[in-house]
Amino acid sequence: MHRLRILATLAASLLLACVANAQAQDTTDRDLAERQGEYTGVLKLAAGEAPFGAQLIALTERDGGKPHLHMVLHEGGLPGAGWKRGEPRHEGDADFASGPGATFEVAGMKAVLADGALRFVDAAGAELGSLPRVVRQSPTLGAAPPAGAVVLFDGSSADAFEGGTRLDEEGHDGGLLGVGCDSKQAFQDHRIHLEFRTPFQPAARGQGRGNSGVYVQGRYECQVLDSFGLEGRENECGGVYSIAAPIVNACLPPGQWQTYDIDFTAARFDGETKVRDARMTVHLNGILVHDDLQLTHATTASPRQEGAAAGGLYLQDHGNPVRYRNVWVVERDPAKRRKVVFLAGGPSHGYGAHEHEAGCRLLAKALDESGLPIDTEVHVLWPEHEETLDTADVIVSFADGGGGHPLLRHMDVMRRQMARGASLVCIHYAVEVPTGEPGARFVDWLGGYFETHWSVNPMWTASFAALPDHPVARGVKPFAIHDEWYFHMRFRPDLESVTPILSAIAPASTMSREDGPHSGNPSVRAAVAAGEPQHVAWVRQRPDGGRAFGFTGAHVHWNWGHDDFRKVVLNAITWCAHLDVPEGGVPSTTPDLAALQANQSGEPGKNFDAAQLQQLLDSFRR
Repeated sequence: MHRLRILATLAASLLLACVANAQAQDTTDRDLAERQGEYTGVLKLAAGEAPFGAQLIALTERDGGKPHLHMVLHEGGLPGAGWKRGEPRHEGDADFASGPGATFEVAGMKAVLADGALRFVDAAGAELGSLPRVVRQSPTLGAAPPAGAVVLFDGSSADAFEGGTRLDEEGHDGGLLGVGCDSKQAFQDHRIHLEFRTPFQPAARGQGRGNSGVYVQGRYECQVLDSFGLEGRENECGGVYSIAAPIVNACLPPGQWQTYDIDFTAARFDGETKVRDARMTVHLNGILVHDDLQLTHATTASPRQEGAAAGGLYLQDHGNPVRYRNVWVVERDPAKRRKVVFLAGGPSHGYGAHEHEAGCRLLAKALDESGLPIDTEVHVLWPEHEETLDTADVIVSFADGGGGHPLLRHMDVMRRQMARGASLVCIHYAVEVPTGEPGARFVDWLGGYFETHWSVNPMWTASFAALPDHPVARGVKPFAIHDEWYFHMRFRPDLESVTPILSAIAPASTMSREDGPHSGNPSVRAAVAAGEPQHVAWVRQRPDGGRAFGFTGAHVHWNWGHDDFRKVVLNAITWCAHLDVPEGGVPSTTPDLAALQANQSGEPGKNFDAAQLQQLLDSFRR
């Protein structure tokens, strides 16, 4: 009996010790999880103030011992918010104990973590500033499926997936989707939205840390992994496994809900022969990580090989408790006719300039005659029945801008159209809206805009000596043309998700006017003096699936008679409609003088010289 009591006492002691250790481990893990994450702000260095971003990664040994925090310090800000691949990043570690925090030594500085911020001092102890903790959230988190979307998982049932498992977890109103499932419905061209969460696994490393994968068509894997703070390789989160590393590592900390928004164009086949690779544009947490990426082969370990048949969405089981939610797909039939709605401004600058309706009707006619599956509508200012916009694939605005921009009176309607993934094209003055909320909207919807006291509108001859490898530039030869080319646009920071199409060096003569809201300012003068290329046409891929094109030319109506000038815009509208741009660009008949004069808002003035204008049109063909 005495021996049994001793054994019972020992067992109870061991149980209490295990419980105590587990509780201590839980407390340590909780404290680690609370302090991991992102910190950003400005530090005052010897060279001046500079933005920095820090990412703290929670780690332990495999047995849970030696808890510590690993810091990655980025010069310029956080990845996707100031810091770009190739810019300096520094690393350091700090042991961690529950309570006060941790101290790091990194890049010749000391950083103390306390009270939700990292306080930095130099080697002599002088204060440099602090980086407060921030919690970034994807702008598409919780995005509702648009009308016509295929909802694969909304929390109620996993029946849309073979092998799908709906999981209930405390703290979640709806169910979550487990890994290891394949959608019963197969897709060709489509857009995917889904949300995922990687587990908090401080003892795990590498491919064992929150591993899963989003296989588009069951063929091409967008990696899911806890890659928070890592370099951003093709086998890390945001990478397309075995094909391409992400533009930037936009992965958020484990335990936080993240988003993938994937715009996919399936490979094209002639019988069994592939004639064009699949392509996809990928946003991770609203940040562009792949821009029209060419998918040369199926991903390693994909459940399906490449082929002409459609494929389902496969969510990989790699032995980790990754969770998914809010999974939906918008299909795009490449044979379906696209609808392009032109919103033309009213009369403006006189004959031959800002001819909004005439320009819109000329472009619409060219698209109608192109042989592409496009239907066009032209409305002056705004459609009488605005519900026509609800089915538009592309909305084209060619109108006077600024405070009188026609879209300003309908921003709620435009916000709804952009949210459902409609594409936006703005031509010439239509790229200008007031600063504040309208400007912020255009930076989001269009990628950039004309900002007064920042951008300028001189008349000059822009020479486009080189064109990018982009569908909008297909069939366009280098050219030079005189127009009111606005430049020094207010673009998204670091041109994130923006691709310049037409760029030129602005001559010093563009700075001949005094400073004013449209004519000059110190920033643009410095840029011109430095010979910086000025982007006067650009495209943007939005995470909501919409595309955008900004074009600052077309003050001079006669320039539509230039084949390359016109082709850039026709290509862009076609690309914004999610159609394949022909290899030689969108074909169109060169308009003659009579075609260019059609639909203009006024009559020629007494100084109109048809012969001189014909000489200009003839020069375009040489």
